[in-house]
Amino acid sequence: MQSIFSGYYPPSADQYQQLWDEGLIVLDTNVLLNLYRLPTTARDELLQVLDSLKDRLWIPHQVALEFQRRRLTVIASERKSTEDALQAASDLVSELKRKVDTLQIDKRGLGIESQPLLDDLEKANAKLLDAIKAVHRSQLDISSSDEVREKLDVILFGKVGVGPKNQGELDLLVSDGDNRYKEKIPPGFADIDKDKNPNEASFIHDHIKYPRKYGDLILWRQLLNHAKENGIKLVLLVTADRKEDWWWREQGKTIGAHPELVREIQRETGVELFWIYSSVQFMEHANKYTTVAVSSESVAELQQVALSPTIRYPTTRSFIAEAAPFEARSIRLNESTQFIDRPDLRGIERSVGLWLSQTNERVEYNLRGFPDFLVNSDNDIEGFEVKYLRDFDRLILSSYIVNGLLRGYMEMKEGRLSAFTMVIVMPEAYFFDLRNSDRIHGLNHRIERLLRKYPITGIVMGVVLGESFEPLAHHRQSDLIENSSNFDEDS
Repeated sequence: MQSIFSGYYPPSADQYQQLWDEGLIVLDTNVLLNLYRLPTTARDELLQVLDSLKDRLWIPHQVALEFQRRRLTVIASERKSTEDALQAASDLVSELKRKVDTLQIDKRGLGIESQPLLDDLEKANAKLLDAIKAVHRSQLDISSSDEVREKLDVILFGKVGVGPKNQGELDLLVSDGDNRYKEKIPPGFADIDKDKNPNEASFIHDHIKYPRKYGDLILWRQLLNHAKENGIKLVLLVTADRKEDWWWREQGKTIGAHPELVREIQRETGVELFWIYSSVQFMEHANKYTTVAVSSESVAELQQVALSPTIRYPTTRSFIAEAAPFEARSIRLNESTQFIDRPDLRGIERSVGLWLSQTNERVEYNLRGFPDFLVNSDNDIEGFEVKYLRDFDRLILSSYIVNGLLRGYMEMKEGRLSAFTMVIVMPEAYFFDLRNSDRIHGLNHRIERLLRKYPITGIVMGVVLGESFEPLAHHRQSDLIENSSNFDEDS
């Protein structure tokens, strides 16, 4: 069957080796743009990997064009990210002092003096501010020389495909685009709404009008033409795109390249072996297939960046670890003290953010604190707050959960959010216990009780396995009239 349905079969170990040893390695735009989003060490290691493979690298003209057009925007966005983090850190202590003052802890007869604790926090925050300022100073500015592009110019010299010479050639590349998108033939159909705003629907380059929604299709057609014209048999595409028009996904898991892409490039060009790597997979496997030593820290940094260009965190996990002592790292304003000596909550948030970004293109990490994530859709904003719950049996009674539900409800009621969903992450032990027992019915019942009492949009409950969030139960307010035991694992 494999010869007939090759799109459903990943490469064998020998075929992976062959792709790395002999294949054409094609990069997409965001792989290049992510170089600006990475810390220096991770950036240098990725550039070293690319340099070691430069004899077999190639990028379509569309990739190079989008890189040149978007480069300054990404640079400016990265500087804005650290500026926002600097502002948030500057406000942290004063905001906490204000809240502590209202509690009057020292007057409650508990033997607790708040001022020494606040003084320690202020000292730690001062170190954090210094670290953020150092990061900000090290970043590129749009008016400065661009060492990243200079290095890419050397690595990719002579490795950029030919672009359309006139409007007719460009139109031919996208001539059946509407039908492909209507039938959800990859790639690019996930970008069908990019022409909704007439002011952003297209751009001009060399007097040729490029429709933005067809960017991925143009890239793909240029790759097909290059492979066919040069008799290429092995192709490895590296992409930072996570949308379903590039990947084959089942039950919330990414299996590999979209089968239709595999079949089309084989059918149209004579390519015998084609596969897709995410940028993270590419760096991980570079340790095995190249002579470049890629650190686990760099892979982790790339994993964070790969969540989404629109999911921006004020700092990285390693940055926080270097900048602040444990006492400061273990405090977050909206977390209960039951989470001291807790799991990696920032890592849990990142995993939930990645899960959200798989089905929502416009996901933003909320630097203001609550809720953790904002999803923008037209004029609607849905908030997602992530909570880690150690004790499943306290789901209904936990003030940590209830306070979050109440706050989310008030954000909706007062019009700041169009919808609000709480994502509750449980320990792995509870997860496997629930999946293999009848206790899932009790979980569903408890979630429904919470939704009836606190009318937010929905509650998702699941676990982080490795770096992936796996939902076990997802209930929506609108579903309460349905079977109370119904749950959707694919959400």
